[in-house]
Amino acid sequence: MRAESISFFVFLTAILFVSAYGLEATDHETTESSSQTELPEASESLLEFADEALAYIRENSRERALEEFNNETGQFVAGDQYFIAFGFDGTCLAHPFRPEMVGENQIDLRDANGMLLNRNMDKIASRGGGFAYYVRPNAKHNNSLELKLIYIAKVDDDWWLGTGIWLSDVPAVFSADSRLSLVMLVDEAVAYAEVNGKEKALEGFGDRNGEFVDGDLYVFAYDFNNTVLAHPIQPELIGKNRSEELDPYGVAIGRDIMGVAKDGTGLVYYTYPDPEKNMTPAIKLGYVRAVDDDWWLGSGIYVNEAEEAEDVAISYYQPPASKEELAAFVESAASFARVYGRDLAIRDFMELEGPFVRGNVYIFAADFNGTSLALPRLPSAVGTNRLDLQNSEGVYINREMMVIAENGSGFFEYIWTNPVTGETEPKKSYVTKVDDDWWVGAGIYLSGEEKATEA
Repeated sequence: MRAESISFFVFLTAILFVSAYGLEATDHETTESSSQTELPEASESLLEFADEALAYIRENSRERALEEFNNETGQFVAGDQYFIAFGFDGTCLAHPFRPEMVGENQIDLRDANGMLLNRNMDKIASRGGGFAYYVRPNAKHNNSLELKLIYIAKVDDDWWLGTGIWLSDVPAVFSADSRLSLVMLVDEAVAYAEVNGKEKALEGFGDRNGEFVDGDLYVFAYDFNNTVLAHPIQPELIGKNRSEELDPYGVAIGRDIMGVAKDGTGLVYYTYPDPEKNMTPAIKLGYVRAVDDDWWLGSGIYVNEAEEAEDVAISYYQPPASKEELAAFVESAASFARVYGRDLAIRDFMELEGPFVRGNVYIFAADFNGTSLALPRLPSAVGTNRLDLQNSEGVYINREMMVIAENGSGFFEYIWTNPVTGETEPKKSYVTKVDDDWWVGAGIYLSGEEKATEA
């Protein structure tokens, strides 16, 4: 089974999830969860293959083992199943099909959805090992982005190895719209908890008809013992400890999700029942944030039908119409960038039909050297230094905005040409620092009435 990645596993996932969670597919209210002890054949095959590799390491030297793992015609390459190896510092030690990676530090490598792959795998390996998902190009399918199940095994305190199987029939690339909705919901929930206190917040998070539930998007809350504090879709789980819970493929969702929360914030993949699809299990991208040292919040998104199709629907977001809405728009973009990483965020900022371009209001980005990183209405300027850009009044607008961002965030008002009207108009931009390397902003044009009011 090592080289197989067939649709049977999708069916098997559903069957196993019914068993693992005690689900009646037609009864949402009786949904129960428990630990799973039996693994599907796909997961068992990975465990067996990993045991073979660990035995080989014990019987031979590290150098000899890595030489074999790097050999694309060696005994540890079986079809599309093979081993990768990394040091805990992120250095790639073995990859039989990408030799150019060997010796490089990949600690900040992210997948197509922004998951920090090696940092996540380091955590799993440091606990002894376990299963995980990630999304990478499948060379056997013209490098299409596909989901992969991997088993990670700790070799010693210096390095780990992993082997995986493609789950090619499971959609797992999430749109920018859904990823933005995920970040905004959790960030809003954390802010609500900080303002209103734990008791009132938990009451709100547990309300299935409340503001923190939108179809299959909802907030859940746990303490750092991994006890459920609020769950609007499965209220029967409240008070239960889910530390030992596994998903159908053996991914330790109870342990892994809380492990991310202990770091303060982050992303995680897992398989879970979808309330919008009669609790059918599906891959989920989760985002979690600690509220304080006692408890944490999270939410997750499923791949919807629009994302599974080739043509994703145009964003439904409306442009900000006030300075408050403008600031919220830019801050959400900055949070998005921190969660999903600079490269993915910039790509999403540049999408004209994505959630960060709303009419004539859009997110722009630059580094603190003055180089433009995102400018969706003027892509030819990306990569150029625009510190010397002046408006009609001789104001170095990018210099002024960069200084504001260096100090945190704030508004800047200036004159600029409106690309919609072709007229020179007053404009108010809001900018904020993403991190020490770069910043983002957006601006709105002010009508005469708005200008007079703000004066």
